[in-house]
Amino acid sequence: MSKLILVPVDGSDPAKKAIEFAADWAKHHDATLLLVHVPEPPVGDEVMVMGGASIYMHTTPDELRTIGDSIVKAGAELAREQGCKSVETLVEIGDPARKIVAVAEDRKVDMIVMGTRGLGDWKSLLLGSVSHKVTHLADCTCVTVR
Repeated sequence: MSKLILVPVDGSDPAKKAIEFAADWAKHHDATLLLVHVPEPPVGDEVMVMGGASIYMHTTPDELRTIGDSIVKAGAELAREQGCKSVETLVEIGDPARKIVAVAEDRKVDMIVMGTRGLGDWKSLLLGSVSHKVTHLADCTCVTVR
């Protein structure tokens, strides 16, 4: 029986669907949801160009955590609205697929439920999506929600 279900969240519609699915499962199986947000640290200053002006963008780890906290908080509210009684949240910074799998192993989760495509960019089409990587790296049951 699934007692701890990890749900990676990024604020996207597929992640919302994954939360709804996992919350329903948790409600009927007396399980706990662990909502995890994993932003990638910036590799350097990114440049945003608007018209003729360019702006250097830099996000600090503290800013990534603050944003991540708001994402998992919104996800926890949605899960509770769906009837899930036990919800935990976590924000980790790093490579999303590897961090998700590491958390799953560390916490000994029974199942990972994730959306098929999140907020990834075109790079994920070439290198593979996070859900695809997690499915191949994780030792536990993985469910992708469309």
